[in-house]
Amino acid sequence: MKASTRGLWYDWGDLQPIRALALVVCAGQALGALAALLWARLPPGFESLWLGAALATLPAFLVGLAVQAGLKPGSLRENKTLVGRFALVAVLLSGYAMVH
Repeated sequence: MKASTRGLWYDWGDLQPIRALALVVCAGQALGALAALLWARLPPGFESLWLGAALATLPAFLVGLAVQAGLKPGSLRENKTLVGRFALVAVLLSGYAMVH
């Protein structure tokens, strides 16, 4: 895994061991953005898209954990630092969107 001196920079290749998790999260965010855009109670435009994607991030992450564990048992444990950072971002994004 390539990392800066702080260990925070990853590229798509670094996600190879947990690719299913990453794809499920991306798909969940896209569905959340679309649902928010179609829901009339939210303001139209980019803010609606962003809020929908952010709110969907944590639920999509949890579904992605189950998918990843089913497809590649042990891959979550082997990549616990990357999965932990992914979890932190999911919690922060969804948490911010909930209080917004």
